[in-house]
Amino acid sequence: MEKKKSKRKINIIALIVILLFLYLVFSFIYYVMTLPIKNIYIEGNTYVSDVEIIETAKIKNYPSLIKISRRKVKKNLRKNEFINSVTIKKKLNGTIKIIVDESKPLFYNRTNKKLVLLNGKEVDNSSLNDKVPSLINIVPNDIYKSLIKAFEKVDYNVITQISEIEYDPDIINGKTIDPDRFYLRMVDGNSVYINPVNIKRLNNYFSVYDRLPDGVKGTLYFDSNSNNNMFKMYGSKEASEVLPSEN
Repeated sequence: MEKKKSKRKINIIALIVILLFLYLVFSFIYYVMTLPIKNIYIEGNTYVSDVEIIETAKIKNYPSLIKISRRKVKKNLRKNEFINSVTIKKKLNGTIKIIVDESKPLFYNRTNKKLVLLNGKEVDNSSLNDKVPSLINIVPNDIYKSLIKAFEKVDYNVITQISEIEYDPDIINGKTIDPDRFYLRMVDGNSVYINPVNIKRLNNYFSVYDRLPDGVKGTLYFDSNSNNNMFKMYGSKEASEVLPSEN
């Protein structure tokens, strides 16, 4: 008789353990299913505000964390022209982290009154027009696209030093020498000739002018296929070699 009682006790304990385990499992599932967003962290954004990201992602009402679709949030956010890609991380403490990769503004096109981004997209955003270089004239479409693509090779710190971009093909005695040439007016009072093929040489800009005497202003010829950087002081007639290219 004692053996039967012992077995019954063991069975009851096992049943209690199983029920307790099931209770914990279902409680955890319920917790996860009903857990609302408690904290939202956003990283990587400079030009798109936190508020705009939260509203575009459709999470401003702090919905259930489990019901948020990463795919839908990414799809919604990528409708914004500034956003290249999105990474979303969710944690069981109710935290969601949105990490965005933005495309930086490249220049303002005065012709069509559009802000051009490094990803090639054109947007309406007048708040940044006076903070970026201005393209001041019309450029043939194929050269325009190659210029934007080429700027991906340029340090953004150099791009911020450009004041104006002018399409200025090299024409001598009626003969076109370089149809892809551009003239850049810099914020420091200097200027640069460049073309998409040699645009990476713009990364030498700071190092070149660091080697010049104080107060000297002029034009750098980065458009040449020569391995040397050519510089002409304002008022002089001839360009002279400054130093070998770092490219």
